[in-house]
Amino acid sequence: MLFTMRNLILVLLTISVIGLAGCSKDSGNLSSSAPSGNTLNGGGSTGQGGSLARFTVVGNYLYTIDQQSLNVFDITTSSNPVFRKKVNLGMNIETIFPFKNKLFIASNTAMFIYNISNPETPIRESQVEHFTGCDPVVANDSVAFLTIRGGNQCGSQINVLNIYDIKDVRYPKFITSMSMTNPFGLGLKNNILYVCDNNAGLRIIDVSNPKNPIELGILTQERFIDVIPAGDLLIGMLTDGIAYLDITDPTAPKKLAVIKN
Repeated sequence: MLFTMRNLILVLLTISVIGLAGCSKDSGNLSSSAPSGNTLNGGGSTGQGGSLARFTVVGNYLYTIDQQSLNVFDITTSSNPVFRKKVNLGMNIETIFPFKNKLFIASNTAMFIYNISNPETPIRESQVEHFTGCDPVVANDSVAFLTIRGGNQCGSQINVLNIYDIKDVRYPKFITSMSMTNPFGLGLKNNILYVCDNNAGLRIIDVSNPKNPIELGILTQERFIDVIPAGDLLIGMLTDGIAYLDITDPTAPKKLAVIKN
């Protein structure tokens, strides 16, 4: 798809809205899945992105993934980024998600947790194998949420949300799973998880008890691919544009605007 001027405007608008949300008086209450404002070793803030991202910024470092590797760049001088390290991850690497001093990296068969306390030298702390499928991931201090999507290039017919206990990141423990239709990205605000379940809609799930997640509702007006909670704003990537929702009450998102391509 061509990158049109309209696409550029959508991207710039989203970036500006995220920035405003991050600087609002409520920025101290940002959810763990949108960790803008978290710092690492006194550096800058953690980059805020969706669960389908293939790069992220933490402090003064840019982390990117390709099919097999994690690449580390020092961006202390933004006009002159310096490549620092390549870390072999395996095969079919898909997404990367930062939380505090951790990177959660998903392939089509596993979730990897890397410690970046030393930002130039990511160290693998653990990994979790799962059924083959496309798998975005988000996490907080104690729980990781992973969608597994089957069909087409994803390699299976499994469509679920998996939940893992990561209180001890060295030994993640499977907690439970929920059946989905065809899940894509997901986002977390406090104890409310938003799952983009393709044609089924945007699922709103209470995960205050990870052992017993409860679906509170589903928004069916749009087809969501990924979401970014930013303060009281939920920014949704649609198949044909961008949606903005008010999540002052996280359990009841209210549509503010939809901009179509």
